[in-house]
Amino acid sequence: MSKSIFIKEIILSTKEPRLCPSCNKEDKLQRDIIIEDRSEGLTILCSRCEALTIVTNRHLKKVELSSRNSSDIIMLKEPHLIRRVEY
Repeated sequence: MSKSIFIKEIILSTKEPRLCPSCNKEDKLQRDIIIEDRSEGLTILCSRCEALTIVTNRHLKKVELSSRNSSDIIMLKEPHLIRRVEY
């Protein structure tokens, strides 16, 4: 069964965060349900605030997203924001 995954914000980080950098909660974090093809890094989706955290050392300006489940649909809310967070 397909589902829609909404992303409002994309956050780049060099270390894996324990909390969501956007809403500072940890109860709605989902790991590796989305694949980022350019960096091949770990992805963490917060379904509470619709923020996708990509753990990578690369400075990405564009992202190529795909889902682990081929029937899922990824929807970027416009205008989506890409920002870098340092810990």
